[in-house]
Amino acid sequence: MTAAVVDSGRAGRPRDARVDGEILAAALALLADEGFGRFTVEEVAIRSGVAKTTIYRRYPCREDLIRGALETLNDDLSERVLGGAPRERLKVALDSIRQAPGTIRGRVLMRAAAEGVSDPSIAALVHARVLEPRREALRQVIRDGMASGELRPGIDLEAVVPVLVGPMMHLGMWRMCSGVEDVSVDAVIDLLLTGLGAEESAR
Repeated sequence: MTAAVVDSGRAGRPRDARVDGEILAAALALLADEGFGRFTVEEVAIRSGVAKTTIYRRYPCREDLIRGALETLNDDLSERVLGGAPRERLKVALDSIRQAPGTIRGRVLMRAAAEGVSDPSIAALVHARVLEPRREALRQVIRDGMASGELRPGIDLEAVVPVLVGPMMHLGMWRMCSGVEDVSVDAVIDLLLTGLGAEESAR
């Protein structure tokens, strides 16, 4: 069974925010626990305690429910990331990545990475609904830093994203190793800015 991706907007019209929250929370937990291939509306109904008919009124098919659940994974892209001083926005975004492995989002992404190898539609769905908005948020921080002169001009936006994300993934996934917890996000940003900073500050 696959995700059978069709890229449309968030479906359904929730009639009760509390019920909709319970449905989406159960859907995310199921994705994290069982993955995409074993995801069923029936199991979401059981976990949420919400009738299947109620779920289908909001999300007419399984794929709509998966999309709706995935979109909530970017609810933390708040004004702290989307607006304000570039360095502080960068710190918030990178700290979120560092913490991800211990969260529902991190578990869902790991499931998607594993299953996406055999089912590219899963990888495409997660990239469009979760990863690309987060990548674009990082790109925008860099754009704004270049515009303000805090970062040197001409930074390759596609190359800089893995440079930023990689250290945070390491710190998040290997936190049990000696010394990892002692590395602060600020220290990583300072090191990265040595290479990304404006020429005047690098001298």
